[in-house]
Amino acid sequence: MAPRVQVYNDIACRALDIALDDCKLSSDVQGRAARIQASITTVMSVLSALATGPWSHWGDFHGRKPLLFFTLSGALSMELVYLLVTRENTPFYDYAEHFIMVGPVLDGLVGGLSAFNGVVHAYTSDCTAPGSRAKIFSTLQGMVFIGLAIGPWLGGLITSSIGTESSNPYTLFFVSSVMLALLLCFVALALPESIEKKYQHSETDVSRRRKPLKASIKSGFAELLAGFLSPISIFIPRIITNFEGSRKRDWNLTFAGGALFLYLISIGVFSIKYLYAKHIYSWSSNELGYYMSLLWITRAINLLVVLPLVVNYLKPKHQPSDPLSIWSELRFDKLLAQASLFVDASADALVAIVPSSSQPAFVAFSCLSSFTSGGNPTLHSLGAVCLHASGRSAEVGSLFGALAVLSAVAHVISPTLYAVTYGTTVATFPKAIFVLAASLLGTAVLLLGFVRIRNRVMLATRL
Repeated sequence: MAPRVQVYNDIACRALDIALDDCKLSSDVQGRAARIQASITTVMSVLSALATGPWSHWGDFHGRKPLLFFTLSGALSMELVYLLVTRENTPFYDYAEHFIMVGPVLDGLVGGLSAFNGVVHAYTSDCTAPGSRAKIFSTLQGMVFIGLAIGPWLGGLITSSIGTESSNPYTLFFVSSVMLALLLCFVALALPESIEKKYQHSETDVSRRRKPLKASIKSGFAELLAGFLSPISIFIPRIITNFEGSRKRDWNLTFAGGALFLYLISIGVFSIKYLYAKHIYSWSSNELGYYMSLLWITRAINLLVVLPLVVNYLKPKHQPSDPLSIWSELRFDKLLAQASLFVDASADALVAIVPSSSQPAFVAFSCLSSFTSGGNPTLHSLGAVCLHASGRSAEVGSLFGALAVLSAVAHVISPTLYAVTYGTTVATFPKAIFVLAASLLGTAVLLLGFVRIRNRVMLATRL
């Protein structure tokens, strides 16, 4: 990730015809680099938002394994594009600002990171029992951050050992491409499928009978639009009927989805935070990589040690025989998510308050923000518990597809929002991005406050 930031800065310098030695101090270069990064993220996110729903629907019929393979193939395509635009004396290098957009297009067409996260959560749900999944989701997220923490340290070791920091800092793209290729081999040859083939075939046959293939472009576009909108419809409040016969709308899943949406927008501050740190403290790619590793390490510690301990000691025991047990689990996930987001918002607010010259304070508050990384897995678990509590456990696959669509849409909005904010304030008040992040997280905490904990068993009914 650190060499990617370097790529954006180098492309911005060449586009503005500024000497490399003067780039670090130029606010114009920072603004141009932020716009390049935002353009890449926005294009990929728009395509991901359109493709995630249909791909998730396709995965329900054909299996999680091939969908994992496709999404990882898109990630490999991105790395190969970065390799090409950093090759000097080539057309790709000369037109890097334009050609670099090919990567997000290829990655976005297969769903990108949103589809990958959605299928991973769906795969996990296939293999786990209903109820609060905060612990298993936290463990998976912690494993991800261990990898993210190891990556920059390994990259710094490679660049320092072969002396590429000053001559060619982009050697790491070769390493990441090889690792992604090996991961594709693992998925293709070793990873088991989580959906039984018999179930896949029967569902495919039903789908074909219900929705025959249409050759016209109009019907194809309609199906694409339906694939995008149908997962989101799960957040529409439904009528809930208790055993006493009273009927009310259940907004819990709506508020949980809204909170996750705001949280996903808020974490877009991380990509701009790297540009901020590189600009304010003049860090090299290696120094920025070590900073990233420190953030990922604190996230991994939280997700693999702290959060599982909290869940083990404080989470209510799931009792299938007690119909009210699920509401205790819902209350637990709600409070845990609120606590994580509140501390995260406080950390961003503190970064905005302390002086920019205090580098240790910036690093410390960044680590505090990373230490509250339980918000994402807890919000996913809260959504699943809300669904189960309303009597709709069978729709859990659709839920994670819908959450993946929310993630894709959030990543469309987030990069532009932060890039515009940073680009317009970097010369006067560059900390505005942290104020924005804190505000979004505070609003998410308030939304979670509207999630209701009921004391009676409810049944979902369609309108």
